[in-house]
Amino acid sequence: MPETYELMMLLKYVNSVLEKFGRPINIPSELGDMIVKVNAALDTLEESGYTDADDISRDVPAELFDYWNTVATAREDYRAIIRYSFSGKTTEISAGDASAMIKRWMSQIDLGIARALKIGSQGYGDDGHSGISPCYFSYDVTKWVENGGHGPKGRPTVDALAMKVGSFPLFLEGPTRYSKTIQDDKAKMLDMYGKVLHSGLRDEGLKAYFISASLEGQNPSMGRMMAFSPGWLENQSIWTHMSYKYYLQLIRGGLFEEFFWEMKNGGMLPFMDPNVYGRSLMECSSFMASSAFPDPDRHGEGFLARLSGSTAEFMSIYSLMMIGSEPYFVDDNGILNLQLVPALPLWLFESDVGEDADVLSIDFLLFSAVKVTYFNTNKTNLYRVPPSKYIVNFKDGTTQEFDGPSIAGDVAVAIRRVITVDSIDVYM
Repeated sequence: MPETYELMMLLKYVNSVLEKFGRPINIPSELGDMIVKVNAALDTLEESGYTDADDISRDVPAELFDYWNTVATAREDYRAIIRYSFSGKTTEISAGDASAMIKRWMSQIDLGIARALKIGSQGYGDDGHSGISPCYFSYDVTKWVENGGHGPKGRPTVDALAMKVGSFPLFLEGPTRYSKTIQDDKAKMLDMYGKVLHSGLRDEGLKAYFISASLEGQNPSMGRMMAFSPGWLENQSIWTHMSYKYYLQLIRGGLFEEFFWEMKNGGMLPFMDPNVYGRSLMECSSFMASSAFPDPDRHGEGFLARLSGSTAEFMSIYSLMMIGSEPYFVDDNGILNLQLVPALPLWLFESDVGEDADVLSIDFLLFSAVKVTYFNTNKTNLYRVPPSKYIVNFKDGTTQEFDGPSIAGDVAVAIRRVITVDSIDVYM
């Protein structure tokens, strides 16, 4: 399912570019031939009149199997043809035809996502009706015919004629990637968050999230994760990287109260107990032993310090907290603008000392060089609240004031270049 959600996001992006610029696209003729086969298979599927039943069978319906078989064969043929080179010939597709084709694909993906949510996950304590996005499925061939071929060891090869779907327990990556497709729908985001919060993915002892729900009872053929004790490494531990991916989607989706509640309650550094974590709270770990681990003395302890995934996700979180998702934009007049729209709770602001003790503020470095101070004049949570005024302080001692939510023109450019600008005071 993670690949399905990412595919949907890629198609949305490509379609937005096609609709924006309206230019035809040129693709290798080999790819064009494959697309023709894929669209023909989709024609056949739609003409069959197939629709999903409310109670989906584990046996793959014949119509869906035939569609999969045709498309998979087309893909394999394409890979074989281009294994060493392309012919150099190209096929042109108009922007309108390409956009219509992609929208059709996205519609089919939407049906597949809905189908996957109906099938659901299944594992220890999970009856498959959680409503949370599953992550993985397995497929067992239930009917086949020998095709006359033989494998490397002389065994006969077969063509599959029918398959049956198998489910696995929940993995945090499922709802994390799914949330990318519903970021603009706060109601759906809240629904997803509530379901995950009360699912087998939640480690109530540590107030954090498992990489997976319990794998108890799973077949060893599931993979290497079954070699680890519960709560350790790939088996139901707390992977900081994946947890931070999940938290990042919460703030991206506008769930600010939920995000900062998770932050303060122990899900993120530096709001953990260092005596439990066992290392500096400025240092990310690959994983933490979860409450499922047999040794309670290790619960919450971080292992394998690293500066990769979780650090990168935290920098994205920090950027959304302090700056916003799109600080620079071009207005209707073609002029570059800078707008700082943070997402900061009231409890992160501090009172100044002395005469301005009643003023709440917080500061950070923009582009690692320009000090920005937010003044919270209304003493409220600043969740995507645009500024009312900017004061830009230059290194030569001069200042320039801007009323309104953004800074336009040459000063916006100067801030980006950082050389002449010393600091910015932002009033909210």
